[in-house]
Amino acid sequence: MTKTPDPIADFTQKATETAMKLTQLSMEQGEQMLKLQMNAMRGMLNDSVSAAHALLEARDPQQWSALQESNMRDMTQRLTEYSQSIQELSGKNQKVIGEVMETRLNAMNEQCQTLVDAMAAAAPPGSAPAFNAMKQSLTAANLLIDTMSKAAQQVAKSTKSTIKGAADAAKGGKRST
Repeated sequence: MTKTPDPIADFTQKATETAMKLTQLSMEQGEQMLKLQMNAMRGMLNDSVSAAHALLEARDPQQWSALQESNMRDMTQRLTEYSQSIQELSGKNQKVIGEVMETRLNAMNEQCQTLVDAMAAAAPPGSAPAFNAMKQSLTAANLLIDTMSKAAQQVAKSTKSTIKGAADAAKGGKRST
């Protein structure tokens, strides 16, 4: 009797590898996010100190008011850039995680198809309609997953477009002042 590979053990091993990869990606994203936040906070603190010094040196109310307005524009600019950086980082990480998950789902699909084919080959005569129904169910499930994946990508693109539009509007609003 030949020993066949255990499909459940193979499935578990690949799922564990995927989970480890996702954990690693999450940790990398956390590090990147922390670095981004620290740089933004450092920049805002430096801007605040510079602004405070400039305001202390103001000699008249008009100069003080102009400095205050300039400081607000600079802070708005920095916050807009920070927001865009967060969006870009999140988008990149979402894409990478999506690719990992898509690869894993495709591999799982192939494993299921192979398992159904092996079961159909070993099944007693007359059971072909049941296995055809299983194959059709797998095909329908794959189409549903594909449709949901495309819808999620559309939502992500729409969200990115909306955020970019808001950032561009904020930049445009600054220029007019």
